[in-house]
Amino acid sequence: MKNKLSFIISCLSVCSLLLTSSCKKEDPVYPDAPKRVYTVAKVPDGTVTFTNSATGKKNATGVARVYLNQLYTKDVTVSFALAGTAAAGVDYTVPPLSVTIPAGSWRADINIAGLNNALQTSKKTVIITLNTATEGFEIGLGYANAYGIFTYTITP
Repeated sequence: MKNKLSFIISCLSVCSLLLTSSCKKEDPVYPDAPKRVYTVAKVPDGTVTFTNSATGKKNATGVARVYLNQLYTKDVTVSFALAGTAAAGVDYTVPPLSVTIPAGSWRADINIAGLNNALQTSKKTVIITLNTATEGFEIGLGYANAYGIFTYTITP
């Protein structure tokens, strides 16, 4: 009986040492992950092609998704700029230049609708560049802050 008791006490002592040694006051305190906002398409390759209905193909809308890397309790508004070889108002409809991700949501969509342009004979691009975000969110994701720019291709 005495041997069992000393064995149990020994085991409890070892367990106690293991637990207390893993919670030292000297252990580093890691900061919270930075709040980031980024964009990707609804397809895995990162490029969306939508067609021009003036050439007999169905008019389509490209959708870029703007994501938060963590849920947030307030709305986050993200502004962006459009550039590229496609002409705004000729090759595509200009959307509002900001999108709001609702509180408690991971994402919001930017919709770029292609227009009927019978004069379009070559591929054109619409480049979405995220500019700013509210609530302290930074643009981009990862070490290189990638995924802050997204490119659509409009085919004739």
